[in-house]
Amino acid sequence: MAKRKRMKKGIKTIFVLIILICLITGGLLIYNNYFKSDTEPVSSEIEKLMQEANISKDKYSKTLEFVLLNNIYDESYLDEYSDIEFQDRDDFATILTTFLPLGYSSKEINYITKLSENNIDKLSKIDYVDISNYYEFSNFDVNKIDRYNSYYEDNDYSYKDVITYVNINLDLPVYTDTTEVADPNDLLVLVNKYHYLPDGYKPSDLAYLPGAYGNNVPMREVIVEPFKELQAAAKEEIGVNFMPTTAFRDYNFQRTLYNNYVASDGVTAADTYSARPGYSEHQTGLSIDLKNTAISGSTRLTDENYEWLSNNAYRFGFIIRFPEDKTNITGYQFENWHIRYVGLDAAKIIYEEDLTLEEYIDLYVTEY
Repeated sequence: MAKRKRMKKGIKTIFVLIILICLITGGLLIYNNYFKSDTEPVSSEIEKLMQEANISKDKYSKTLEFVLLNNIYDESYLDEYSDIEFQDRDDFATILTTFLPLGYSSKEINYITKLSENNIDKLSKIDYVDISNYYEFSNFDVNKIDRYNSYYEDNDYSYKDVITYVNINLDLPVYTDTTEVADPNDLLVLVNKYHYLPDGYKPSDLAYLPGAYGNNVPMREVIVEPFKELQAAAKEEIGVNFMPTTAFRDYNFQRTLYNNYVASDGVTAADTYSARPGYSEHQTGLSIDLKNTAISGSTRLTDENYEWLSNNAYRFGFIIRFPEDKTNITGYQFENWHIRYVGLDAAKIIYEEDLTLEEYIDLYVTEY
């Protein structure tokens, strides 16, 4: 009986020893992985360099090792080196030797390493600026930081929204600081109150479909089949016949239309629902105005029609170009009948993330 008790006690002792060994081993691993490797020199060469520079062992970091090995050590930044996260990248030495003298702290340099190469280059050419509110956003543009700050102070928006809104020029009056689009044939071409088409632009691939009023409606050939698929789906799923009223409109057509609206309602009102000539995406041939042919009069779509369209147009590469809750971004009144072709991939993202074309271009297309 005593022998059995001694055996049980021995087993318990062995079990406790095993647990202790595991705890000690685990602790050593954690120490080595997270503490030791960044607080002690890893080679005699580094230790020698630190001694020559009169640097104590507790100041060791991978970044310190890097500057010592690359002969760019500056004792005035010793404390900063400890907190700068080492980056295995070709421009790391340039980042350190550029931004530490400009007055950026270790924390800020950790921000800077997360910026695009283009932004890092821009930042290196100007005096110190505080980027702490912006660095984490991929569409941040160093050149616009003063505009971001001003817009943030004047509006109740998050920094994330401020960046996007300034990038798409919402901090500027409409039809000012405008830019000619680089490629009017691009399926993602952005035409709005800040971007205009080249003089006399007309798509070279126009095709025609029957219109709601017995007319032949011109549009770019690339959107004909996707639109036919949308039409067929609407008929099958909700029994509605969507027909185009207009699609491509040339410069002269838009000029006449806009001038008539101005004569009727004035410039300020007209600008809320009609594009000025050269600034209409109808001129790209990628936009279509729709009408449910079962509805008489000026009404184009019912609420039920629009609900289906807004939730299904993306399946065919189209988006609602001027949504009801995005008028502050698009600059136009809500139009439930106006769709725009952008392609399947872009349309899906725009639908799922509830974006406008302006926001999509800024977040997914433009490189900053």
